[in-house]
Amino acid sequence: MRKKELISIHALLLEVAQYLIENENMPARRMSTYHALGVTPLGIHKSKQDHYEAITVLIKTIEEEFEQTPMPPISP
Repeated sequence: MRKKELISIHALLLEVAQYLIENENMPARRMSTYHALGVTPLGIHKSKQDHYEAITVLIKTIEEEFEQTPMPPISP
C-alpha cells in the first residue's frame, strides 16, 4: 500500500475514534497508546511503518470500544 493511502486510512480511523469520544462516550484515555506514538495523519514526513503502527493501534482501540458497547436490538 502506498504511503498516501496509509495516511488517508489513518485520517479516517482517527475521525471515527474522535466521533466515538465526542458522541458515543468512549473514554478519551483509550487513545493514550495512540497519542504516545506521536504520529498523526498530518505527519507526512513520518515513515509508512509509523503510519501503519498508528492505524493498527486505532483499529485495536475502536475494536475494543465496540466489544465493550452493548448493541441495541435490531428490529425486523
